Amino acid sequence: MMLVRSLSRSASVLILSALTSLAAAQQLPADLNPQSLARLPYVQRKDTDDSAKRLFDIFVRNSNSPTDTLTGPLAFAAYNPAVATALLDLHDGAVGKGTLDAHVRELAILVACRETNYNLEWNAHMPAALKAGVEQKVVDVVQNNAELTGVSEADAAVIRFGRELLRDRKMSSATFAKAKELFGDKGAMDLVAVMSTYAVSGFYAIAVDEHVPADKPQLPR
Repeated sequence: MMLVRSLSRSASVLILSALTSLAAAQQLPADLNPQSLARLPYVQRKDTDDSAKRLFDIFVRNSNSPTDTLTGPLAFAAYNPAVATALLDLHDGAVGKGTLDAHVRELAILVACRETNYNLEWNAHMPAALKAGVEQKVVDVVQNNAELTGVSEADAAVIRFGRELLRDRKMSSATFAKAKELFGDKGAMDLVAVMSTYAVSGFYAIAVDEHVPADKPQLPR
């Protein structure tokens, strides 16, 4: 048992050293935690109570370990488990029980991630968007904040909706009317729900200055 503990400590030291070296290689800001690559460390199961159990059960593969680390899109919201759980419920309602098809939903997610420069979920959902039928040229338009020339009417409506909602913080009558025409009253409100769900996680990432590892794609700022 002592040998196992010693090996475990040695492995932890090596991992921490590697992460620290990675952070240095990326020339990250000095206030970032070398493991989370953010201004706060990840939440550990041992530092929480039963209110966080659902979060760990979902986001941590081995949920029985007392030293599990909570990573993923709710990693920093989990500093208040009640908030993170509420955001999880919001996600389930907006994504799992909404009226938008996979194509529109995944594009809406990408727009929200782009407007908050949220790399983690962009990298996770970009392949899903392509699988759902979003064209690569449309993904490129979102990623590069490009003009909507050559983009289909429906895709342009989603992108314009998100840009006005999250960037301009004011939506034109024409943009809202087009969303209603294409997706219905419920669909327009589901666009708000989906985009705001992912934007909230993006806001957490902004606050803690969350970075991605050097081997992962990063959105241009």
